[in-house]
Amino acid sequence: MLAPPAAPEKREHYRLHFPPTERPLLVIGERHYEVVDCSVRGLRCLINEWQSPIPADQPVIGLVQFRGRHAAPIRGLVIRIRHHEIALHLPEGEIPFRILRSEERYLIAQHRAKAE
Repeated sequence: MLAPPAAPEKREHYRLHFPPTERPLLVIGERHYEVVDCSVRGLRCLINEWQSPIPADQPVIGLVQFRGRHAAPIRGLVIRIRHHEIALHLPEGEIPFRILRSEERYLIAQHRAKAE
């Protein structure tokens, strides 16, 4: 029996998902949030129980520090807070796609090294 076809991706942009040990950090002032996934126009982060969430509709200026040695400044807006996660939309700028591709290559190389 064949599996049903996968649902088409509804997102407009490619999204890079990070394993827990390789998650980048979103730095906003003195706050640090682990990035679960991101695209050129948005990202999703974890909120720890000791952190106060950024209010919805709040503008955010910060820096995403990737594990593969890249960093990207961001200007965005909090669009959702749910289940210890915060989602940001980046309408005024974007994380360069070349950085996301480089991070993807870094993650693949890390995975291969651990598998060997």
